[in-house]
Amino acid sequence: MFQHRALRGLSSTVPVRVEMDRTLRVKVIDACGMTCTFCHNEGTPVSADNHADHVGEFGAAGRSGRVSIYLATNGARFASAPVFPDPAFRSALVQLRDALGFDEVHLTGGEPTLHPRLPQIVALAREAGYTASVTSNGENGRRILPECAAAGLDHVNFSVFGTTPEELAQVQNLRYRARSLAARKIESLEESIRLSLELGLGTRANVVIPNEYHVRRVHHLLEKYSPQLSVRVLSSLADGDDSLDAIDLLLDGLRARPTEVRLIAGTSGFRVAYQLPNGRPLIVKHIRPLRLPETCVGCRFNNSVDCHEGYYGVRLYRDRHGTFHVGICIQRMDLCLPVEEFVTGGVSSEIRKMREQDFHELTA
Repeated sequence: MFQHRALRGLSSTVPVRVEMDRTLRVKVIDACGMTCTFCHNEGTPVSADNHADHVGEFGAAGRSGRVSIYLATNGARFASAPVFPDPAFRSALVQLRDALGFDEVHLTGGEPTLHPRLPQIVALAREAGYTASVTSNGENGRRILPECAAAGLDHVNFSVFGTTPEELAQVQNLRYRARSLAARKIESLEESIRLSLELGLGTRANVVIPNEYHVRRVHHLLEKYSPQLSVRVLSSLADGDDSLDAIDLLLDGLRARPTEVRLIAGTSGFRVAYQLPNGRPLIVKHIRPLRLPETCVGCRFNNSVDCHEGYYGVRLYRDRHGTFHVGICIQRMDLCLPVEEFVTGGVSSEIRKMREQDFHELTA
Protein backbone atom coordinates (compact mmCIF):
# COMPACT_ATOMS: atom_id res chain seq x y z
CA MET A 1 0.00 0.00 0.00
CA PHE A 2 1.11 3.59 -0.56
CA GLN A 3 2.80 5.41 2.31
CA HIS A 4 1.04 8.32 4.00
CA ARG A 5 1.46 9.88 7.39
CA ALA A 6 -2.22 9.31 8.24
CA LEU A 7 -1.71 5.54 7.92
CA ARG A 8 1.35 5.29 10.14
CA GLY A 9 0.81 3.49 13.39
CA LEU A 10 -2.62 2.15 12.47
CA SER A 11 -3.19 -1.32 13.79
CA SER A 12 -3.27 -4.13 11.26
CA THR A 13 -6.71 -4.98 12.66
CA VAL A 14 -8.19 -1.76 11.24
CA PRO A 15 -10.13 -2.92 8.17
CA VAL A 16 -9.29 -1.50 4.75
CA ARG A 17 -12.08 -1.08 2.19
CA VAL A 18 -11.26 -0.49 -1.46
CA GLU A 19 -13.75 0.66 -4.07
CA MET A 20 -13.62 2.15 -7.56
CA ASP A 21 -14.09 5.84 -8.24
CA ARG A 22 -17.46 6.33 -9.99
CA THR A 23 -18.10 10.02 -9.25
CA LEU A 24 -18.45 12.82 -11.79
CA ARG A 25 -18.25 16.41 -10.53
CA VAL A 26 -20.43 18.92 -12.39
CA LYS A 27 -20.09 22.68 -12.03
CA VAL A 28 -23.71 23.79 -12.40
CA ILE A 29 -23.27 27.51 -11.71
CA ASP A 30 -20.48 29.99 -11.06
CA ALA A 31 -22.38 32.45 -8.86
CA CYS A 32 -21.61 32.50 -5.13
CA GLY A 33 -22.49 34.79 -2.24
CA MET A 34 -19.17 34.34 -0.46
CA THR A 35 -15.70 35.69 -1.20
CA CYS A 36 -13.43 33.05 0.36
CA THR A 37 -9.79 33.92 -0.16
CA PHE A 38 -8.75 30.31 -0.84
CA CYS A 39 -11.41 29.40 -3.45
CA HIS A 40 -10.26 27.46 -6.52
CA ASN A 41 -13.69 27.90 -8.18
CA GLU A 42 -13.27 24.48 -9.83
CA GLY A 43 -10.45 25.96 -11.90
CA THR A 44 -12.50 28.41 -13.95
CA PRO A 45 -12.45 32.24 -13.90
CA VAL A 46 -15.05 34.08 -11.82
CA SER A 47 -17.71 34.63 -14.48
CA ALA A 48 -19.06 37.84 -12.93
CA ASP A 49 -15.64 39.46 -13.36
CA ASN A 50 -14.93 38.09 -16.84
CA HIS A 51 -17.67 38.92 -19.31
CA ALA A 52 -15.79 37.85 -22.45
CA ASP A 53 -13.67 34.82 -23.29
CA HIS A 54 -10.10 36.06 -23.76
CA VAL A 55 -7.77 33.13 -23.30
CA GLY A 56 -4.84 34.06 -21.10
CA GLU A 57 -6.41 37.41 -20.23
CA PHE A 58 -8.91 36.40 -17.57
CA GLY A 59 -8.82 38.61 -14.51
CA ALA A 60 -7.85 36.94 -11.26
CA ALA A 61 -9.67 39.57 -9.18
CA GLY A 62 -12.57 41.88 -9.87
CA ARG A 63 -15.49 43.79 -8.41
CA SER A 64 -17.13 40.64 -7.04
CA GLY A 65 -14.32 40.17 -4.52
CA ARG A 66 -14.12 36.49 -5.43
CA VAL A 67 -11.00 34.62 -6.54
CA SER A 68 -9.96 31.58 -8.53
CA ILE A 69 -6.57 30.83 -7.02
CA TYR A 70 -5.09 28.79 -9.89
CA LEU A 71 -6.21 31.10 -12.69
CA ALA A 72 -2.86 32.83 -13.19
CA THR A 73 -1.13 29.57 -14.13
CA ASN A 74 -3.77 26.97 -15.09
CA GLY A 75 -4.35 28.00 -18.71
CA ALA A 76 -8.13 28.31 -18.43
CA ARG A 77 -9.66 28.86 -21.87
CA PHE A 78 -13.29 29.53 -20.98
CA ALA A 79 -15.51 30.98 -18.30
CA SER A 80 -18.26 28.69 -17.09
CA ALA A 81 -21.97 29.24 -17.63
CA PRO A 82 -24.95 27.67 -15.83
CA VAL A 83 -25.90 24.11 -16.70
CA PHE A 84 -29.53 23.57 -17.65
CA PRO A 85 -31.65 20.39 -17.34
CA ASP A 86 -31.87 19.98 -21.12
CA PRO A 87 -31.07 17.31 -23.73
CA ALA A 88 -27.50 18.59 -24.13
CA PHE A 89 -26.75 18.07 -20.44
CA ARG A 90 -28.39 14.67 -20.47
CA SER A 91 -26.30 13.68 -23.50
CA ALA A 92 -23.09 14.72 -21.71
CA LEU A 93 -24.04 12.69 -18.63
CA VAL A 94 -24.89 9.61 -20.67
CA GLN A 95 -21.68 9.78 -22.71
CA LEU A 96 -19.52 10.01 -19.60
CA ARG A 97 -21.54 7.34 -17.80
CA ASP A 98 -21.03 4.94 -20.68
CA ALA A 99 -17.34 5.81 -21.16
CA LEU A 100 -16.19 5.62 -17.53
CA GLY A 101 -18.96 3.86 -15.64
CA PHE A 102 -19.93 6.84 -13.49
CA ASP A 103 -22.95 6.32 -11.25
CA GLU A 104 -22.80 9.38 -8.95
CA VAL A 105 -22.93 13.03 -9.95
CA HIS A 106 -21.67 15.60 -7.48
CA LEU A 107 -23.01 19.09 -8.15
CA THR A 108 -20.68 21.99 -7.39
CA GLY A 109 -20.23 25.68 -8.18
CA GLY A 110 -19.91 28.48 -7.24
CA GLU A 111 -22.80 27.79 -4.94
CA PRO A 112 -25.16 25.24 -6.56
CA THR A 113 -28.15 26.09 -4.36
CA LEU A 114 -28.28 29.49 -6.10
CA HIS A 115 -29.25 27.71 -9.34
CA PRO A 116 -33.03 28.22 -9.68
CA ARG A 117 -33.45 24.90 -11.55
CA LEU A 118 -31.30 22.75 -9.29
CA PRO A 119 -34.20 20.34 -8.48
CA GLN A 120 -34.72 19.71 -12.21
CA ILE A 121 -30.97 19.10 -12.64
CA VAL A 122 -31.10 16.55 -9.81
CA ALA A 123 -34.10 14.84 -11.43
CA LEU A 124 -32.40 14.68 -14.83
CA ALA A 125 -29.25 13.19 -13.31
CA ARG A 126 -31.35 10.52 -11.59
CA GLU A 127 -33.09 9.71 -14.89
CA ALA A 128 -29.66 9.33 -16.52
CA GLY A 129 -28.70 6.63 -14.00
CA TYR A 130 -26.85 8.66 -11.36
CA THR A 131 -27.30 9.27 -7.67
CA ALA A 132 -26.99 12.99 -6.98
CA SER A 133 -25.27 14.98 -4.25
CA VAL A 134 -24.43 18.65 -3.69
CA THR A 135 -21.64 20.63 -2.06
CA SER A 136 -23.03 23.80 -0.50
CA ASN A 137 -22.12 26.65 1.81
CA GLY A 138 -25.76 26.64 2.93
CA GLU A 139 -26.65 30.19 1.94
CA ASN A 140 -29.77 29.22 -0.03
CA GLY A 141 -30.67 25.79 1.33
CA ARG A 142 -33.93 26.86 2.93
CA ARG A 143 -35.41 27.82 -0.44
CA ILE A 144 -34.19 24.99 -2.64
CA LEU A 145 -33.44 21.85 -0.59
CA PRO A 146 -37.05 20.65 -0.13
CA GLU A 147 -37.58 20.51 -3.90
CA CYS A 148 -34.18 18.87 -4.37
CA ALA A 149 -35.07 16.21 -1.82
CA ALA A 150 -38.35 15.54 -3.62
CA ALA A 151 -36.39 15.23 -6.89
CA GLY A 152 -34.19 12.50 -5.41
CA LEU A 153 -31.15 14.28 -3.95
CA ASP A 154 -29.12 11.79 -1.92
CA HIS A 155 -26.91 13.92 0.32
CA VAL A 156 -25.47 17.38 0.94
CA ASN A 157 -21.88 18.20 1.83
CA PHE A 158 -21.93 21.49 3.72
CA SER A 159 -18.64 23.38 3.56
CA VAL A 160 -18.06 25.01 6.95
CA PHE A 161 -15.59 27.90 6.68
CA GLY A 162 -16.32 29.26 10.13
CA THR A 163 -18.47 28.38 13.14
CA THR A 164 -18.51 31.95 14.44
CA PRO A 165 -18.93 35.25 12.55
CA GLU A 166 -15.34 36.16 13.41
CA GLU A 167 -13.98 32.91 11.94
CA LEU A 168 -15.96 33.24 8.73
CA ALA A 169 -15.18 36.93 8.24
CA GLN A 170 -11.47 36.23 8.58
CA VAL A 171 -11.39 34.13 5.38
CA GLN A 172 -13.43 36.55 3.26
CA ASN A 173 -12.19 39.24 0.88
CA LEU A 174 -11.15 42.30 2.87
CA ARG A 175 -13.93 44.41 1.34
CA TYR A 176 -16.55 41.92 2.61
CA ARG A 177 -14.99 41.14 5.98
CA ALA A 178 -18.00 42.32 7.97
CA ARG A 179 -19.11 40.52 11.12
CA SER A 180 -22.79 41.28 10.47
CA LEU A 181 -22.64 39.75 6.98
CA ALA A 182 -20.77 36.69 8.27
CA ALA A 183 -23.36 36.27 11.03
CA ARG A 184 -26.17 36.13 8.45
CA LYS A 185 -24.24 33.57 6.39
CA ILE A 186 -23.72 31.34 9.43
CA GLU A 187 -27.38 31.63 10.36
CA SER A 188 -28.33 30.49 6.85
CA LEU A 189 -25.87 27.60 7.03
CA GLU A 190 -27.24 26.43 10.38
CA GLU A 191 -30.80 26.62 9.09
CA SER A 192 -29.83 24.63 5.98
CA ILE A 193 -28.16 21.92 8.06
CA ARG A 194 -31.22 21.57 10.30
CA LEU A 195 -33.51 21.43 7.26
CA SER A 196 -31.35 18.85 5.50
CA LEU A 197 -31.49 16.60 8.56
CA GLU A 198 -35.27 17.05 8.82
CA LEU A 199 -35.67 16.11 5.16
CA GLY A 200 -33.80 12.85 5.77
CA LEU A 201 -30.93 13.73 3.44
CA GLY A 202 -27.46 12.44 4.11
CA THR A 203 -26.01 15.51 5.83
CA ARG A 204 -22.27 16.09 6.10
CA ALA A 205 -20.15 18.99 7.31
CA ASN A 206 -16.75 19.39 5.65
CA VAL A 207 -14.16 21.33 7.63
CA VAL A 208 -10.68 22.12 6.31
CA ILE A 209 -8.08 22.44 9.08
CA PRO A 210 -5.05 24.52 7.97
CA ASN A 211 -3.49 24.68 11.46
CA GLU A 212 -4.20 24.12 15.14
CA TYR A 213 -6.10 27.42 15.44
CA HIS A 214 -8.94 25.81 13.45
CA VAL A 215 -9.26 22.71 15.64
CA ARG A 216 -11.90 24.42 17.74
CA ARG A 217 -14.23 24.65 14.72
CA VAL A 218 -14.58 20.87 14.77
CA HIS A 219 -15.28 20.89 18.50
CA HIS A 220 -17.98 23.52 17.94
CA LEU A 221 -19.65 21.40 15.26
CA LEU A 222 -19.60 18.26 17.38
CA GLU A 223 -21.04 20.12 20.35
CA LYS A 224 -23.70 21.99 18.39
CA TYR A 225 -25.22 19.33 16.15
CA SER A 226 -26.68 15.90 16.71
CA PRO A 227 -24.76 12.75 15.73
CA GLN A 228 -26.92 12.67 12.59
CA LEU A 229 -24.57 15.29 11.16
CA SER A 230 -21.54 13.51 9.72
CA VAL A 231 -18.45 15.63 10.39
CA ARG A 232 -15.59 15.24 7.91
CA VAL A 233 -12.21 16.86 8.46
CA LEU A 234 -10.11 17.72 5.41
CA SER A 235 -6.38 18.31 5.43
CA SER A 236 -5.11 21.50 3.80
CA LEU A 237 -2.54 20.67 1.14
CA ALA A 238 -1.27 24.23 1.04
CA ASP A 239 -0.41 24.05 4.76
CA GLY A 240 1.34 20.67 4.70
CA ASP A 241 2.59 19.43 8.05
CA ASP A 242 0.89 22.28 9.94
CA SER A 243 -2.45 20.87 8.82
CA LEU A 244 -1.52 17.26 9.56
CA ASP A 245 -0.17 18.25 12.98
CA ALA A 246 -3.47 20.00 13.73
CA ILE A 247 -5.45 16.90 12.73
CA ASP A 248 -3.29 14.76 15.01
CA LEU A 249 -3.96 17.23 17.81
CA LEU A 250 -7.69 17.06 17.14
CA LEU A 251 -7.79 13.27 17.11
CA ASP A 252 -5.73 13.00 20.29
CA GLY A 253 -7.91 15.53 22.07
CA LEU A 254 -11.07 13.72 21.05
CA ARG A 255 -9.57 10.29 21.90
CA ALA A 256 -10.64 9.13 18.46
CA ARG A 257 -10.17 5.45 17.62
CA PRO A 258 -9.57 4.45 13.96
CA THR A 259 -12.23 2.05 12.67
CA GLU A 260 -11.72 1.86 8.88
CA VAL A 261 -9.53 3.01 6.02
CA ARG A 262 -11.46 3.67 2.81
CA LEU A 263 -9.39 3.76 -0.36
CA ILE A 264 -10.95 4.82 -3.67
CA ALA A 265 -9.13 3.43 -6.68
CA GLY A 266 -8.75 5.98 -9.45
CA THR A 267 -8.75 9.12 -7.31
CA SER A 268 -6.21 10.76 -5.03
CA GLY A 269 -8.69 11.18 -2.18
CA PHE A 270 -8.88 8.62 0.63
CA ARG A 271 -10.52 8.57 4.06
CA VAL A 272 -9.88 7.26 7.54
CA ALA A 273 -12.93 6.72 9.76
CA TYR A 274 -12.71 7.19 13.52
CA GLN A 275 -15.07 6.65 16.44
CA LEU A 276 -15.25 8.96 19.44
CA PRO A 277 -15.73 7.64 23.00
CA ASN A 278 -19.44 8.55 22.85
CA GLY A 279 -19.83 6.41 19.72
CA ARG A 280 -20.00 9.31 17.28
CA PRO A 281 -18.14 8.78 13.97
CA LEU A 282 -15.61 11.22 12.52
CA ILE A 283 -14.10 11.07 9.04
CA VAL A 284 -10.72 12.49 8.03
CA LYS A 285 -10.06 12.99 4.31
CA HIS A 286 -6.55 13.06 2.85
CA ILE A 287 -4.87 13.24 -0.55
CA ARG A 288 -2.40 10.64 -1.80
CA PRO A 289 0.06 11.25 -4.66
CA LEU A 290 -1.89 9.59 -7.48
CA ARG A 291 -1.02 10.62 -11.04
CA LEU A 292 -2.17 9.73 -14.55
CA PRO A 293 0.69 7.63 -15.94
CA GLU A 294 0.97 9.48 -19.26
CA THR A 295 -0.75 12.86 -18.98
CA CYS A 296 0.91 13.84 -15.70
CA VAL A 297 4.46 12.73 -16.53
CA GLY A 298 5.61 15.89 -18.30
CA CYS A 299 3.50 18.33 -16.31
CA ARG A 300 5.42 21.27 -14.80
CA PHE A 301 3.47 20.80 -11.56
CA ASN A 302 4.32 17.11 -11.24
CA ASN A 303 6.24 17.25 -7.98
CA SER A 304 5.44 16.96 -4.28
CA VAL A 305 5.24 20.73 -3.79
CA ASP A 306 3.38 22.18 -6.77
CA CYS A 307 0.80 19.45 -7.48
CA HIS A 308 -1.95 20.01 -4.93
CA GLU A 309 -4.66 17.49 -5.84
CA GLY A 310 -2.92 14.80 -7.85
CA TYR A 311 -5.46 13.12 -10.09
CA TYR A 312 -8.70 13.80 -8.19
CA GLY A 313 -11.24 12.86 -10.85
CA VAL A 314 -13.30 14.11 -13.78
CA ARG A 315 -15.14 17.43 -13.84
CA LEU A 316 -17.80 18.63 -16.28
CA TYR A 317 -18.34 22.28 -17.25
CA ARG A 318 -20.56 24.21 -19.65
CA ASP A 319 -19.20 27.31 -21.36
CA ARG A 320 -21.07 30.41 -22.51
CA HIS A 321 -21.49 28.99 -26.01
CA GLY A 322 -23.23 25.87 -24.72
CA THR A 323 -20.27 23.50 -25.18
CA PHE A 324 -19.65 20.94 -22.44
CA HIS A 325 -16.01 20.49 -21.45
CA VAL A 326 -14.36 17.71 -19.45
CA GLY A 327 -11.52 18.63 -17.12
CA ILE A 328 -9.09 16.37 -15.28
CA CYS A 329 -7.12 18.91 -13.25
CA ILE A 330 -7.99 22.34 -11.84
CA GLN A 331 -4.31 23.32 -12.05
CA ARG A 332 -4.23 22.39 -15.75
CA MET A 333 -7.45 23.69 -17.28
CA ASP A 334 -5.67 23.78 -20.65
CA LEU A 335 -6.20 20.00 -20.68
CA CYS A 336 -10.00 20.40 -20.88
CA LEU A 337 -11.67 18.80 -23.90
CA PRO A 338 -15.20 18.90 -25.34
CA VAL A 339 -17.16 15.86 -24.16
CA GLU A 340 -17.19 14.14 -27.56
CA GLU A 341 -13.41 14.46 -27.94
CA PHE A 342 -12.79 13.30 -24.40
CA VAL A 343 -14.87 10.11 -24.49
CA THR A 344 -13.30 8.98 -27.80
CA GLY A 345 -9.76 10.10 -27.01
CA GLY A 346 -6.75 8.74 -25.23
CA VAL A 347 -7.26 10.40 -21.85
CA SER A 348 -10.53 8.58 -21.24
CA SER A 349 -8.82 5.29 -22.00
CA GLU A 350 -5.87 6.26 -19.79
CA ILE A 351 -8.22 6.92 -16.86
CA ARG A 352 -9.95 3.55 -17.27
CA LYS A 353 -6.65 1.67 -17.33
CA MET A 354 -5.24 3.65 -14.39
CA ARG A 355 -8.34 2.97 -12.26
CA GLU A 356 -8.12 -0.77 -12.91
CA GLN A 357 -4.37 -0.85 -12.17
CA ASP A 358 -4.83 1.22 -9.03
CA PHE A 359 -7.62 -1.06 -7.84
CA HIS A 360 -5.43 -4.10 -8.42
CA GLU A 361 -2.52 -2.57 -6.48
CA LEU A 362 -4.66 -1.38 -3.58
CA THR A 363 -6.30 -4.77 -3.16
CA ALA A 364 -3.13 -6.81 -3.63
